[in-house]
Amino acid sequence: MLSVTDPALEQLHSSLKASTDAAKCFRIIPKDGSSLTLRYMEVEDSDKTFEFKGRTVLALPSELEPYCADKALDVNDKGRLELA
Repeated sequence: MLSVTDPALEQLHSSLKASTDAAKCFRIIPKDGSSLTLRYMEVEDSDKTFEFKGRTVLALPSELEPYCADKALDVNDKGRLELA
């Protein structure tokens, strides 16, 4: 299963503070044939979700779970989110 560090959850939460739409969060989606990106969008029922301070901040589509099973989302030394 994808692991998400507390610093990554905190950064996602901070980025969502201005949003009043609780049905939306950052969702991991395919960017092209070989990479993923985050997009601000609604959570789907089949998504695996990650919460921080009572708010859903990240959603992982069920079809991407096998690809992300051994990956971690963290904040790198430059302060950017990184999936490794």
